[in-house]
Amino acid sequence: MNAEASKGKRLAINMAAQVVSFAVNVAVSFFLTPFIVEKLGRETYGFVGLANNFISYAQILVTALNSMAARFITISIHREQFDTANQYFSSLVIANGIIAAVLTVPAVLVVAFLDKLLDVPAAIVTDVQILWALLFFEALVGVATSVFGSATYVKNRLDLSSRRSIESDLLRAGLVLAAFVLLRPHVYYLGVAAVVCVAYRTAANVHYTHMLLPEVRISRQYFRWDRLRELLASGVWNSVTRISEILSNELDLLLTNLMVSASAMGVVSVAKNLPALILAAFGMLAGVFMPQLNISYARNDTQGMRSELLFAVKLLGMFACIPVACLLAFGRSFFALWVPGENAALLAGLCAVSILPYPLSLPLEPLWNIFTVTNKIKQSSLFLIMNAVVSLSAVFVLLGVATTDEQKMYVIVGVSCAVGLIRSATFLPLYGAKCLGLGPGTFYGPICKNLLSLAVTTAIAFALRQFIAADSWATLILACALTACAALAVNFFVMLRREERAMFAEKIHARVNRR
Repeated sequence: MNAEASKGKRLAINMAAQVVSFAVNVAVSFFLTPFIVEKLGRETYGFVGLANNFISYAQILVTALNSMAARFITISIHREQFDTANQYFSSLVIANGIIAAVLTVPAVLVVAFLDKLLDVPAAIVTDVQILWALLFFEALVGVATSVFGSATYVKNRLDLSSRRSIESDLLRAGLVLAAFVLLRPHVYYLGVAAVVCVAYRTAANVHYTHMLLPEVRISRQYFRWDRLRELLASGVWNSVTRISEILSNELDLLLTNLMVSASAMGVVSVAKNLPALILAAFGMLAGVFMPQLNISYARNDTQGMRSELLFAVKLLGMFACIPVACLLAFGRSFFALWVPGENAALLAGLCAVSILPYPLSLPLEPLWNIFTVTNKIKQSSLFLIMNAVVSLSAVFVLLGVATTDEQKMYVIVGVSCAVGLIRSATFLPLYGAKCLGLGPGTFYGPICKNLLSLAVTTAIAFALRQFIAADSWATLILACALTACAALAVNFFVMLRREERAMFAEKIHARVNRR
């Protein structure tokens, strides 16, 4: 098997594994969310998402040190610079352990004074405190052992990490369901399940490190301050990016809690659940290309990097219009079925606003990878932090104008999405093309094609809504499946060039004849 065929096979295996892993994660969240909301109420459920947001705030420091680790270790391993790889690995193990110990102090203080910091209903204060303590503990274990998760990335074996994620998600679902069925309902069961799962994932990551990276040795003698400074010099800009993401998107629940109410926070948490999953899905698909991009970069294969990026953008563009069209046309039906008893119209409206940037941003998700691979993060980070400041300022201004809780929720959710839409239409395609040495209009062709396919697919979805009531799971799934089929048929002609369509048809014909 030649190198290109081997590369293509590995990409296909990794992508299939990641898709299955994500599908399991979505299925678990899909069934657990309404179950937990029914058992505990939306106010209590909102504190689960808020806890995870607090964890992401604390991980900004960790991002600065660890976000570039896989890149540097990958390049060292594939250039056979094993002493350098050991220095990165051992230095990170020691540094991450120290950071986790330091972060324990603010975590304990937040848990102890939680009801003073946030609007927490008195009846659930203890439950929420236990939940946050367990989730913080899970996060600290993850921080201390994060470098072990790079092994599957370094060797481009994302299928192994996907298998680990699938097993972890199923374990989490089993533990949560068993606890809620057999015991009196408490929200901290989610924290218990999280701690068990992080222990499992850590053990699996250590095993994969020994299996895939036998060259790696963890020892104090490999500790180097200069390696940490090198990682920080590059990774600090990823921390700036994380700060901008938090200011733009992840403050939504905290702002809703403090400036509207705990109940409204629960509504926003449920409404943003599905958009977050969609974004994560496309981020996952984009991430499948990341290990090979790093390997190509390590081998100075610039042309290979360009081809892989352009293929990734086109591939994601084939599917980007499907979730957007389905949510726009059938969002109200979905929420009425998923969380009966809640305000489906409000949830669907907030959800529709949340996906405003997706027609542009989803196909371009792979471009974020190129900034990391080429170590050109500074410009994107500065642009994103400027966006975040503008977005947050606009939120505070508009909150002063909004008069009802519903208007305030739309302001909090909508402003960051509007700014994200502008970012996806300007900076991302232009700077991404520049980093690859391509013309400034390179990615606007796929963007325009994707907008065309979205318009056609959305029109088809709304037409289907006239004939399919979508008032049951069976009819909703049927309507979305028909929309997806129509989208793929449209994109076959819109997104692919004539020679690409001919090559695709030839492969299908050969596969059918072989059977």
